[in-house]
Amino acid sequence: MITQILPTLASLLALTTSTSDQAASKARLDAIWDAADDRVSRQIDIWFNQGDYPKAIHGLTMQTHYYPHDYDVATNLGWMLENTEEWDKALGVYEGFQKANPGDKDAALPVGQYYWMKKQYAKVPPIFEPVLSKHPHPNIYRILANSYEKMKKYDQAIRVWKTYLAVYPNDGQAKVNLARDEKKLAQSK
Repeated sequence: MITQILPTLASLLALTTSTSDQAASKARLDAIWDAADDRVSRQIDIWFNQGDYPKAIHGLTMQTHYYPHDYDVATNLGWMLENTEEWDKALGVYEGFQKANPGDKDAALPVGQYYWMKKQYAKVPPIFEPVLSKHPHPNIYRILANSYEKMKKYDQAIRVWKTYLAVYPNDGQAKVNLARDEKKLAQSK
């Protein structure tokens, strides 16, 4: 119900303003919108803390409709769905977020991370490889390199670690992982 009321309220407020006070009206509308969203967020927290996960999921679902580009909202909803073992719905949220945000270099992270956690390593490269040139979140490199390692594609893992270290040269653990994959590649020959 609230998902129907909020957009209607915003439309009505926009219609009641003249061009001379558009800036003031926009500020007023933004304040109303922020207050409404803050109330929804607080209610989601209450439901979560009470253990009423279906209501928390419903609230987060509402937020994804009016904030389709908000990474935190999408990942919070996906996380809640995973916690209630609604795996397909969680994946749908992650894929929907990625599709709605094609220009976001990190939009692929939730989908790839989902497959990583499900140990479906072969599904990770097609999702992450296309975004490497955009210098995405460090975890995209890490998950991708580790996925290649799990599939025993050490040459690919090494390539990803080297690409990552070119962007983040001070990551000591990445250097350890690179050396480990180089050793595994040498042993596999």
